[in-house]
Amino acid sequence: MLWEERFITAALDSPVEETHVSSDPSDAVSYATDPQRGFWSKTVNLELCDRSSLSSLLSNINFIRKLVSPINVSTNEQSSSEKTQFISLPLSIKLDQCSLTLSYRLSSHGSAFDLLRRCGLSGLPEAAVAVILSRALLGLDRLHSIGVLHRNLCAKHLLLTDFQPNVLLCGLGSICQFPPRGFDVGRNDLPPVYTSWRGWNVQSSADAYSHPLAWYAPEVVVQDFIGYSWPADIYSFGLVMAELYTGQPPYLDLKPTEIMVEKLCEHVPPDLKQTGLTSPPPSKAMLQVYNACTQYNAKNRPTTKSLLQTPWIQWGLGLKPDYDHLENYSEQSPPNA
Repeated sequence: MLWEERFITAALDSPVEETHVSSDPSDAVSYATDPQRGFWSKTVNLELCDRSSLSSLLSNINFIRKLVSPINVSTNEQSSSEKTQFISLPLSIKLDQCSLTLSYRLSSHGSAFDLLRRCGLSGLPEAAVAVILSRALLGLDRLHSIGVLHRNLCAKHLLLTDFQPNVLLCGLGSICQFPPRGFDVGRNDLPPVYTSWRGWNVQSSADAYSHPLAWYAPEVVVQDFIGYSWPADIYSFGLVMAELYTGQPPYLDLKPTEIMVEKLCEHVPPDLKQTGLTSPPPSKAMLQVYNACTQYNAKNRPTTKSLLQTPWIQWGLGLKPDYDHLENYSEQSPPNA
């Protein structure tokens, strides 16, 4: 595992606008927000972490430091450059005795999941989904181009911003280096993805969320000798599409073992349809992208490069992000398949 999820979690790596972030005093990780300064922070009590957790945490931080620079690792209050590019990186990392604090900038619009909550979890207009996912795909393509798998895509890990590319990838606790050996070559020596709750405990009964297993590709769940590769992220990308469009996380209310059975038995992915009686069906162009991304056979899934050339993704890139006025997207007509 990357680290013991009971202690160290990337779950709240999606900054929120609310100020009621709470923490259990018995946990090694605590959270704080500073809305006036526009920052939030995650503090890890290293004394409460075992040796394996410490090793994994430091390895992950070291990998993130090399991923995109600059980042300021210091023992004072100074923060680093505001440059974050296509992923959400710590603005500063501060070590004070046995406390390690990572500071992040608050996202101006929260995450895509926050946007769903503001819509009452009823799903977003297709045009809004295209706007978000087309820009998220730009970031994912950048990650893949430098040999990095994300392995943890979901609506909570897509941050919505006012600056280009308007969507940042976060939730980097499961990223790993993948030396380029060819698209169709899987690896079985990657760090395992630990499938615990990762701290995604909701704070109100109005929220609904699935186990992290729900977004994993079947080959990631199996983790057999064949291994997995870039298509694993593409499968998760497809399930995020369903999550944003339907307003519900995939495999909602299923236990982790039931989710595994669904994936291992080659069952079809969740339907791409909204629950509203007056909701229009998804366009053929959207269905083509969704069906291609969620193919059970990893070799049949498209690459990020080929997805960027599809009419539906190009349509999304051509639309202007407007996260405060989603009703405007209802008037946008999707492209023909």
